[in-house]
Amino acid sequence: MYEVEITEWFSAAHRLRDYKGKCERLHGHNYKVHVAARSDSPGKGGMVIDFGDLKSATREVLESLDHNYLNDIQPFDTIEPSAENIAAFIFDEVAGLLGKQAHLLHSVSVWESATSKATYFK
Repeated sequence: MYEVEITEWFSAAHRLRDYKGKCERLHGHNYKVHVAARSDSPGKGGMVIDFGDLKSATREVLESLDHNYLNDIQPFDTIEPSAENIAAFIFDEVAGLLGKQAHLLHSVSVWESATSKATYFK
């Protein structure tokens, strides 16, 4: 099994509506995002996926989140903008942009801090 991973960042504010504690108040994070693709064998050119394709799709998705109040952006206007839900959202959006290569997408991890991350696998 082969795996490739890229790392990107975005900054955003949010609040957790159904949480009792300090995270129910408006606050922000400098999110670190890991996007991983896997395959049993490298494809054309000896690659699982072109890093440029994975970076481009991820950057396009993160641009819609960067420097925004997540609670105002769909789907986070109705679901909690938790790290878990953000990871699933990024996964689905990146998969949509990858088209025929979407089956290679393995996971998306979202780090809220240096010690706290959530990962979504499909």
